[in-house]
Amino acid sequence: MAKPIPELNLSDLSKYTAKPKEDSIFDVTISKISKHSSSTNLLLGTFCGWVTGVGVSRVGKVAAFGLGGGIILLHFACELGYIHVNWEKVKEGVSHCQHQMEKFLRFVKKNSCLSVGFVGGFFFGVAST
Repeated sequence: MAKPIPELNLSDLSKYTAKPKEDSIFDVTISKISKHSSSTNLLLGTFCGWVTGVGVSRVGKVAAFGLGGGIILLHFACELGYIHVNWEKVKEGVSHCQHQMEKFLRFVKKNSCLSVGFVGGFFFGVAST
């Protein structure tokens, strides 16, 4: 037996339209941090920068060696014909990175106290190890 055709109420189409994209957890957290005072943002940025600086200074040499060696090996493999680079996919990845960089720069301009504290704390962390 066939199912009856449901009645459509054209005045209420909101349940049929696309829902707005929700913000990511990162965006929600940053918006909550931005609501605090300048001194809180400065202290939070300094602490996060210091932790990041200590981590980078501890892992930096190994990561730089691995990344540099990987790039050199990849270039040799490409030159010898073992690897073919799909430049269209590379361009797509770069455009995504460019969008993320623009988003990052908007954040830095909007939260200058947090950003300045992070940079200062980062240099303190690198210098302390």
